[in-house]
Amino acid sequence: MPFGIKGKTKKWEEKTKIGKKVSGRIERCVDKLVADPDFKPEVAGETKKQAAIKVCKKSITRSKEFSAKLI
Repeated sequence: MPFGIKGKTKKWEEKTKIGKKVSGRIERCVDKLVADPDFKPEVAGETKKQAAIKVCKKSITRSKEFSAKLI
């Protein structure tokens, strides 16, 4: 399962062409954030990887490029 967190991936991310492309971008983004020593989770008890997934998904799915492909 992508992103290493069971139940956190939506079906469209695994089964559609744009979802697979976004999945790859999210994984690269997560890898960069996890490697960044200055990146810290904002929520207590959340791992660095969980926080990175949340940040990357939100930023990529809200981008103009992503929105344009959905239309």
